[in-house]
Amino acid sequence: MALPSWASVIIALGTAAVVAVCIERLCSRLTRSNFVPAGKHCFITGGSSGLGRGLAIELAKAGADITIVARKLEELESAVLEIKKFRQSESQKVIFISADVTSKDDVVRAFDEAKTKMDRNPDCVFACAGASYPRFFLDYSLEDFDKSIHLNYLGQVYVAHQAASRMRDSAIKGGKIVFVSSMLGMLSFAGYGSYSPAKFAVRGLADTLRNELKQYGIGVHIFFPGGIRSPGFDKENETKPDVTKEIEGANEPQTAEECAKSLMKGLYAGNYMIMVDFISEVLRCTTRGVSPSNNFFLDTFLALVGQPVASGYALYMDYLVKSLKRQ
Repeated sequence: MALPSWASVIIALGTAAVVAVCIERLCSRLTRSNFVPAGKHCFITGGSSGLGRGLAIELAKAGADITIVARKLEELESAVLEIKKFRQSESQKVIFISADVTSKDDVVRAFDEAKTKMDRNPDCVFACAGASYPRFFLDYSLEDFDKSIHLNYLGQVYVAHQAASRMRDSAIKGGKIVFVSSMLGMLSFAGYGSYSPAKFAVRGLADTLRNELKQYGIGVHIFFPGGIRSPGFDKENETKPDVTKEIEGANEPQTAEECAKSLMKGLYAGNYMIMVDFISEVLRCTTRGVSPSNNFFLDTFLALVGQPVASGYALYMDYLVKSLKRQ
């Protein structure tokens, strides 16, 4: 019995979709470099707490040698003791360096010390240091904007510049630089007038270097976490306006460990833009620009679905802010 014409069309489209997905997966395997942390020297800023500490633990489990960088000695010493518990073998080195990523001199010194102590430059560099202090734009001082740009943007610029130059000069094969932006590097709303612009800037830097550093065989990735349950998250809630909390809704922040696992999963998949959940994937697809897709066909579908959702959410945020005038 002959199939009706509509059934033939559905079967043909389904077959084409399956073939296309298979071809894309094959292309991804051939073009995306594998991430193998074992034996690599991984350098992590902001490594004494939050995402940085969680990431160091995941990398220790995967067999990497680790340098963590932060300012406070007591927290660094505690973090190193914790990270060492998760090593595959005692031959893995875990060291700390006290440095401030907002200081160019400190960043250079940190890389110099890491090379001396590990006897080699880092293979993989993760720029995790950052902090948010939400409040309304007019409640910030002018100095607050300087501090945010120095920590949340220039702190990653300095680290990336040192990482890339040393990877190039040492002819490191398969080097990686991983930037940490935020969901607020894709969209923003009331309360994040100092933090979000810096995270948007990090994406611009990552997009540039993803293309530019290919000539040296250096891979670039950018991570977009949401809220991370940590001392920093508790601190930002002290100044966060009520309308900001309402816009964010009941979204439960990830633990540092969950967030680190999301980042590692994205690196293993070879993704350039790394997200933490389905909602953030939809947002990525609606704001991807000229960044490479994680999956062309799925990304295209999510972009079509996501655009009206994003537009609706924008209207909702505007309504909440306008309602402030009536309070």
